Amino acid sequence: MRTAAIILISVVLVGASWSADPANQVFISEVLYDADADSPPPFIELYDGARTNVPLDGWRLRISTKNGTEKVTLPEDAVIPYCGFYLIGREQDRKAWSKFSYKPDFYCNLSMDYLPGKGGVILIRSNGETRDTVGWGTAPWPFYEGTPHLGVGAGHSLERKSASTHNEVNGNSFDSGVNLDDFRDRANPQPQNIKSPREYPAANTTDNAWGRIKAMYYRQ
Repeated sequence: MRTAAIILISVVLVGASWSADPANQVFISEVLYDADADSPPPFIELYDGARTNVPLDGWRLRISTKNGTEKVTLPEDAVIPYCGFYLIGREQDRKAWSKFSYKPDFYCNLSMDYLPGKGGVILIRSNGETRDTVGWGTAPWPFYEGTPHLGVGAGHSLERKSASTHNEVNGNSFDSGVNLDDFRDRANPQPQNIKSPREYPAANTTDNAWGRIKAMYYRQ
């Protein structure tokens, strides 16, 4: 009983510390990995569920693609607005983005040539900690949390839910630590950037913290 109590107290303290740090409320909110002629180009979108802006200087992405693991560091001046978004696209698609309302805040030099049947994205903080992960299909470890999402069709995106029952106006901060449960198939991708309207989260931050603890310590 004493051991169980110590574990419980440790989990509560870790959860409290996790939720108190605004940087731990930055999520991978939407990924378009299999673009078609009607959709935007491939992109990665981040969402800040905290009530403060979060600097992304030194944050990194690791992406599982046809070319293996690709890595990119976000720019020094990158900041994601509170309850807002940050959009990442490919340099080679800069011209293609001209017809869309919201364009990437950062164009990276990655190929972002995903394998539709298996792939994933890892978001890493400047201190080296893994902040968030999403994987689909038969994604290789560690490019997923819990169970990967089954995947979506060409032109669709994977979007993180706002809560167990998704509401479009409440952001994208639901995190149970299981990609299959946390993401949904979005037929019409909605890339959002730092100029997009803010969306205030409804997901319970305690639930988010527990999801993160399970992903980090129990690999569930």
